[in-house]
Amino acid sequence: MDTLKLPKSFSQDFAQALLLEQVAFIKNKLLDSQDQSYIHDFIQKVYAHAEHISLKEVIQRQSLHEVVQKYAFELTLGSDILEFIGFSAQKVHQTATSSSAQFKDFLSDEQFELWLYKILELQQLRHYIQENLQENSQIKHVSLQLANQILEHNTPWLDYFRKLNVRNKSIGAKVINYLQDQQHLIELKLEQQLATAIRNQIGNIILLPNEELAEIVLQLWTEIKQKTLQETFSQFEAIDFEEFFILAYETWKDLRQTPYMQKIILNIVDAFYEYFNDYSLQELLHAVSLDQADLLKEAQRFAPFCLAALNENRLLDDIISTLIAPFYLDENTQKFIENYINQHQIQN
Repeated sequence: MDTLKLPKSFSQDFAQALLLEQVAFIKNKLLDSQDQSYIHDFIQKVYAHAEHISLKEVIQRQSLHEVVQKYAFELTLGSDILEFIGFSAQKVHQTATSSSAQFKDFLSDEQFELWLYKILELQQLRHYIQENLQENSQIKHVSLQLANQILEHNTPWLDYFRKLNVRNKSIGAKVINYLQDQQHLIELKLEQQLATAIRNQIGNIILLPNEELAEIVLQLWTEIKQKTLQETFSQFEAIDFEEFFILAYETWKDLRQTPYMQKIILNIVDAFYEYFNDYSLQELLHAVSLDQADLLKEAQRFAPFCLAALNENRLLDDIISTLIAPFYLDENTQKFIENYINQHQIQN
């Protein structure tokens, strides 16, 4: 039997036709709101195979380090995101200042006590703080400043004598100057004693028995938990909230560049990898309480809208085509088509 001689472009046209048909098929499957089996089957297959693939097979430790380096240490938020942070802060302030919710609505007595007693268990830390109150030079300086403010504000009757300036050389002037010098020395001693007393009292409070400290803190909590968000947040302006969030971000930008902070973060990454590297991808999902049903639910939640938006903007065909077109446009594929058809013609 004579074989039909194919035009040179036949295999190219046939490959193009197959490409268009497959793009249309995948597109229709993705957009079919009545039948989501195409997406569901894909997720089920991925989830099933995830049981047999471990974390260390798909992600290397160095890759994790590089991701952290890029997104934790180097990434800088753009102006739009910073404006969004400010906008969000204003919304938070607006919501809080109109809310009648109380602090106890966010933190129950039981939860507060759990935190309280856990902190009280840190006996060694409390002793460390108490020792620093007595030995740290900066704390001593602050306590002296505080003592000075207390004396000045609570002895207004001595202000005139403190500020009295006698310039003549009479006996009366000398007596006044002498008394001022003595007063100054007495006040310095009082400040030192008061500063020591302040540090001692704070230290004594810190080292109170757990039961007494708990009673004091719980009494304070009894008052605080009744406060409303409206009452508390009304003491701040919206701009204060916005500046707080921006300041926190700017502080983090500087902090993340310090070698010690980078070392801590990378140590955490290493700990994660060492602990989970033998876990399967499915086990990792289970570790964060996710299973196949959750993946399907999230796909159903977002995929239809994303696909519809891509289709309405005439982008879906192009995206699908980009994924599969290289196969059909490849010269080897077109040669395969031509050879396949020619062989079948010979057989027939």
